[in-house]
Amino acid sequence: MAHPHARRATTRTRLVLRVIAGVVAAAAAAVFLLAIWMVVSSRFGWDERDVHGYSLLFGTPIALFAGLVMAVSLPLAVPPAHRSRARAVSLGVLAATVVLLVIAVVTA
Repeated sequence: MAHPHARRATTRTRLVLRVIAGVVAAAAAAVFLLAIWMVVSSRFGWDERDVHGYSLLFGTPIALFAGLVMAVSLPLAVPPAHRSRARAVSLGVLAATVVLLVIAVVTA
């Protein structure tokens, strides 16, 4: 039988790691949403601020990288019982977003 203090330290360590994963996922989600907003506003914007399309070209890889970081770190932030569902949802959202971003770049 494990020592009670060792078990408590293990659960605290896991909790700290889950919190760190949650902070990383939240930061990546913020960058992901801002990059998507930049791409969508460049592609379908009403004003002509982005004449050359640099927001579209640079925002797409930024959104893809931030989305990948979010999709990997988000399941680590949820309890172990819900990780498979969180992984499926985050990877599904990432796949749909990648398809839409590539369509936006190709049809511009």
